[in-house]
Amino acid sequence: MKRSVSDFLIAIGVFLVSYLVAAILALNEYWLTWTAGYSYLGVDELPVALSFFSLMLAWYAWRRWQEASISHQQLSETIEQLRIEVEERKLAVEHAHVLSATKNEILENEYLRSKKLEQVRLMGDCLAAATSLKELQEISVTYLKNIILDHTVSVLFADKAFKNWTLVGAWGVHEDKVYTQVSLKDCQVLRQSKAYIESSNTQSMLCGNANLTSIKSVACYPIACHEMQFGVLHIRSEKLTESLLSSEDEEMIVAVCNTIGLHFYNAQLRAELSLASNRDELTGLLNRRGLGNTLKREIKASELQGYEVTVAMIDIDHFKKYNDSFGHQEGDKALRFVAETLAQNMRARDVVARYGGEEFILVLPNTSKIEAYKKLKMVIAKVAEDSHNSPDCKRVITLSVGIATCPQDHENEEMLIKSADLALYAAKKRGRNCVIAYKAPSPVKHDPAKSHPVKKSPAENSSAKTIPTRQVE
Repeated sequence: MKRSVSDFLIAIGVFLVSYLVAAILALNEYWLTWTAGYSYLGVDELPVALSFFSLMLAWYAWRRWQEASISHQQLSETIEQLRIEVEERKLAVEHAHVLSATKNEILENEYLRSKKLEQVRLMGDCLAAATSLKELQEISVTYLKNIILDHTVSVLFADKAFKNWTLVGAWGVHEDKVYTQVSLKDCQVLRQSKAYIESSNTQSMLCGNANLTSIKSVACYPIACHEMQFGVLHIRSEKLTESLLSSEDEEMIVAVCNTIGLHFYNAQLRAELSLASNRDELTGLLNRRGLGNTLKREIKASELQGYEVTVAMIDIDHFKKYNDSFGHQEGDKALRFVAETLAQNMRARDVVARYGGEEFILVLPNTSKIEAYKKLKMVIAKVAEDSHNSPDCKRVITLSVGIATCPQDHENEEMLIKSADLALYAAKKRGRNCVIAYKAPSPVKHDPAKSHPVKKSPAENSSAKTIPTRQVE
């Protein structure tokens, strides 16, 4: 296009210059004079022919310029169309990339969500199999770490009195800055049993435990069931976001907290039922059911570790007369007094239980018969002395005690209790308010000349294998 225009302009310029030169120098006059002798050849008409030729050349150049302009316009339109198509294709490619990235993000989120849901399922199974509150706490923290990954998190659980909530687990960037203990009056989540979610870049948060400059976003959820606040889940971030968790994640966290709370409630209920069934209602001591396999476990441990276990059967002397004289209410006070005195004078490892009626049983691990004898002599003296000055006792309380030791006397728990019971019977026969140790009966001696056995002494008769019938006093 540019070349056609320039050619056309050059042709016009040459023509104009030639015309001006011919006009100034009167070349046409010279031409006509020179060609006078050759007029028959028509040479004098040559300037006119050249003029027409020049006009034709100019017309041709103009047509070429016009065609070139049309071609240039078409080329520009084609180029523009191609540019638009290229832009559309780039947009299509970018859109495809965005769709692909979005699809990958959706797939990744679904994968992460499925993993979290799997963790939730596993946590539910483990919580259902837990046997103690401590195990429930450990399981909850372990699985919450796999469910909440991107924030600083702390989990606090209540003590037995539900007065303080102590940190059990924390993780995240700022796990060293979380609160280790909160009380009911300091935590509105615990007071109201409602989630607390807030975002702020100032110290204007309503929660005093979250009112720190470094915290921009907070989300706290109660771990509760039936208005019992077992714990609180605290999530924090230094980023100012409208919501720390997506709506789906928040629904999942609320469901997880409710599940944990339900398992804690069930465990609490089981513990209360177990306590009610295994404890004596009057004295608070273990009952015969609560005593369970304690003695069997201690005998097994003594075999493995090589020490002795002593069992003591204790009976309150003349307790039926006490009830008849002062009434059953006063008798109950006396029973509680004896139970408290026994518990206060035993070691932490010793087991004190109410065996039935006015009878108590002690299991003393790693205690020989002589040690148990000395200790129980001191205990019955203590009971007699304290009952004399106690407002709960209408008269001095005395105790009769029988003891038997494993493995010296028996290695079977039933026979050991039976032996202690025989020794208790001997203590009552001796006059009560004393401690008698079980002594195995001597083998029956036979006289070669006589077929009947040698007559036993009264002491030997007191250690018979069968339990004699005795009064309940």
